[in-house]
Amino acid sequence: MKFKTFVLIAGCIMLLCGCTKSNIIHSEETMGPDFNLYSDIEIDPEQLHNDVDDIYLDPVDYPMASAIDFELHLDEEYINIDVVVKDGTSPEDTAWFADQAIKGINDQVAVQDFSYGESDDDTFGGLYQDNVIRLKVYDESSYASGTPLYETEIPKDEYMTFDIQF
Repeated sequence: MKFKTFVLIAGCIMLLCGCTKSNIIHSEETMGPDFNLYSDIEIDPEQLHNDVDDIYLDPVDYPMASAIDFELHLDEEYINIDVVVKDGTSPEDTAWFADQAIKGINDQVAVQDFSYGESDDDTFGGLYQDNVIRLKVYDESSYASGTPLYETEIPKDEYMTFDIQF
């Protein structure tokens, strides 16, 4: 009889232990993703440069690419962008790569700060809604001499295509 009572008590204890909520594995604070929007996110410029270089200087996807240099002046509402292509790149490929570089900078900023919209076929993206783009395009030879092949200033929240001729 003692054995049956012991088994019955042990079964009740196990049943009660299984029915309680455990906070050891999941606390109220860590359950689920954080959907809060945060403002004033600080862009990490070093990480941004590394990400842009890793993607847009890939010799397989962008064989014409030599360098992308940029400076964000968000307080002053402008962005300087220097795009450098390899010597011998056609004007069409140079224009296409300049477009990709501008969009790529925006898209990598949007990775760090979700408040910026991504680029699309007819927009450079949310970063440029409030910032002027100061674009200079070089080939490697002209970059060494400091004379751009093409230079333009793109007003805030405007999209344009580039007609680069050398």
